Amino acid sequence: MWVLPSIADVFFLVLLGILGFSAVSTTLLRDADTGWHIRNGEIIWATRSVPHVDVFSYTRAGQPWYAWEWLYDLVIGGIHHVAGLNGVVLFTAAIIAGTFAILFRLILRRSGSFAVAALLTLLANAAAQVHMLARPHVLSWLFTMLWVEVLYRFEEGKSSSLLWLPPMMLVWVNVHGGFILGLVLLGIFGAAEIWKHLTAPTRVSYTPLIQLGAAFCSCSAVSFLTPYGYKLHTHVYGYLSNHFLMDTIQEFRSPDFHAEGFGFFEVLILLAVVGVMLGRKRISATDLLLLLFSIHAGLIAARNIPISGILMSFALAPALASAISPARNYHPRWLASLLDVIDGISNDMTTLERRFRAHALVIVVLAASAAIAINGGRFFSARVLSAHFDDKMFPVKATEYIAQQGIHDHMFNTDAWSGYLIYKLYPTLKVYFDDRHDFYGEDFLKEYSKARDASWQWREPLDKDQVTRALVSPASPLATVMKESKEWRVEYDDGFAIIFVRGHP
Repeated sequence: MWVLPSIADVFFLVLLGILGFSAVSTTLLRDADTGWHIRNGEIIWATRSVPHVDVFSYTRAGQPWYAWEWLYDLVIGGIHHVAGLNGVVLFTAAIIAGTFAILFRLILRRSGSFAVAALLTLLANAAAQVHMLARPHVLSWLFTMLWVEVLYRFEEGKSSSLLWLPPMMLVWVNVHGGFILGLVLLGIFGAAEIWKHLTAPTRVSYTPLIQLGAAFCSCSAVSFLTPYGYKLHTHVYGYLSNHFLMDTIQEFRSPDFHAEGFGFFEVLILLAVVGVMLGRKRISATDLLLLLFSIHAGLIAARNIPISGILMSFALAPALASAISPARNYHPRWLASLLDVIDGISNDMTTLERRFRAHALVIVVLAASAAIAINGGRFFSARVLSAHFDDKMFPVKATEYIAQQGIHDHMFNTDAWSGYLIYKLYPTLKVYFDDRHDFYGEDFLKEYSKARDASWQWREPLDKDQVTRALVSPASPLATVMKESKEWRVEYDDGFAIIFVRGHP
């Protein structure tokens, strides 16, 4: 039993194989952000310091920049140095697979039902596909899951579990801006504790509320331990409270349920309704607040859906287990019989799952995968790992042309391709704009949009920043107006990307 894999192990290995070793692995690199994170990590390794000013653009060169994900960049830059993009993708796949494998075990602990744990984990994982990328936010998924587990254990009477939160916050705040969620979750559990005091028929101890307050204060204090101190908090607040940026940046906008993948989150919402209705006796104030918060967060911004799925799985597990329990005497009889069968199989699988603890196969596979990544993705002579930026999504050939021509700067580019340009051409090329929207700010983004969207003022930002070339998609609005302009001519066109050069400044 110490050698055989558990169901959680199998889940981890399958997800690792799909995300790391199949054709799906390319989807983890469908966002060019990964490119500048890697290069920033390499800069940190080379300079032994965290950047405070911009080095990637020519339009904002030397301006103050808060690289709030510097610790992730440091790790990913080191991995890339050793194992290239194969290592980056494998690391991301392992984090995602580990997050949902652990989530399965934690939901199983809360619900006691293998069927409920499997269903919620699969749904949460499926919902998370909308934002599965090789970017630092995947670590916030892991931290969120562990953070909520600690808080639930505290609710169960294990006061010492709160001691884990400050050290977790120290890492989280230097890895990703999602650390704010940790403080929000402490507030939710505190609000649930207050609700207990207000509704309890007898006097309830104030000790748990005081302990949660102390944890909130200590975690808040620890969150200032970054290279940027309090300035990071004011910067993050200014970014997230900027309505223009939140309405403009695609991932911060509400999900489009007509698009592929978002239907899984819809199923989770429907399950929440059913779970609350049928299993309301096992829904605590904490569970209800978490559900309401998660649904709101997922509906307000598409990028929140993975974390919403994780939180909803925690909150829903006990109620859903109660809802499908045969003890409820459902009618008709066939439904009761079906639930009996499911319950029997679930109990057997739950007992079996709890007997596996060694995870030996997972350790062996991870070690072998790391060796393959370091070896250029080869297992002996066969290539089994080949992570790369897809030439159907990024201007691979055009970037090669830019390198051959020795183009350094003053070239307009869109944010969608910027990270790839930084990855391939930094430090030779400095970009016009990239998707560090918090750094460039609202005013710059509005000017950039004039050119990108080919408004009647499209020439103004290009003239202001002395742009001499433009790299865009042939189907873009800017390409259309440039083709009609006598001031610009086509220098390069491969059908996927087109480069215009200013003929008569």
